[in-house]
Amino acid sequence: MNDESAVAVMNGDDAPVTIADDRLIAVAEAAEKRLEAMGKIKRMSLKMTNARDWTDQGGKPYLQVSGAEKIGRLFGISWRIDEPSFEIEEGGHFGYTYKGYFTLGGATIEAIGTRSSKDRFFSKYKDGAELPVSAIDRGDVKKAAYTNLLGSGITRILGMRNLTWEELAEAGIIQDKVSKVSFKKNGKADAPIASEGSQTFETFVSDIKMQTKKKDGTLMKSPLYKVNCEGTEYKTFSETLAKTAKEAKDAGRKVSITFTTTKYGNDAENIAFADDGPDAQPEREPGQEG
Repeated sequence: MNDESAVAVMNGDDAPVTIADDRLIAVAEAAEKRLEAMGKIKRMSLKMTNARDWTDQGGKPYLQVSGAEKIGRLFGISWRIDEPSFEIEEGGHFGYTYKGYFTLGGATIEAIGTRSSKDRFFSKYKDGAELPVSAIDRGDVKKAAYTNLLGSGITRILGMRNLTWEELAEAGIIQDKVSKVSFKKNGKADAPIASEGSQTFETFVSDIKMQTKKKDGTLMKSPLYKVNCEGTEYKTFSETLAKTAKEAKDAGRKVSITFTTTKYGNDAENIAFADDGPDAQPEREPGQEG
């Protein structure tokens, strides 16, 4: 083989490797086809989800586990998950870690899902005071680590990280229609981008109920959360917003609710802390809403 019929490249050891012209062309063509296939997978994946499967966290779109599971079923992604490891941490806190192996076609990746009781998301309160670590349910932390693993593994193997709102808009998922979660370090919420005609009201959460069935008894696609605030009810399909409302209720903290009123009632667009309480939960990766 002479210099005119081959291309010299460098391998990882800086030693020259010669690739024949026709082989180089084949590699490029295969890469182009894989790129087209990944683009098609991404478009199909987004069309499987709806606005309820996403949250707007600090202006960035994050896919919740509900959406990741839909996509996983569509493409026949399989996974194997090891038994979780349990670790005692500083100050009596604890954490769970799951390791899983996700397969699509002939490709397999390894992913990790982990959650800790140190996360303010799990903190328990009574009369405005934070309860000790012993009040935190281990099952909640374990379940959150598992869902974190699923969301991370499925989105990684499909190359669906770092998506933009422009990409979601092509699938009909508009940023203004997605539940917004945005917090400042002092626990107060940043002002959400409100829809036209929306209102924002500060109040206390009195009760939270979850509806899973329609009036005819059939199972709903997603649970409907009904948040009662001093006699006024606000509805949302967002588990993230419902958990914020629950934490505020347990802590006796005031919330700021952004909502729109329709003929069916008040639809909550955002629920966030309105007072200066403990640091709120940080932004999460997909699947960490647990």
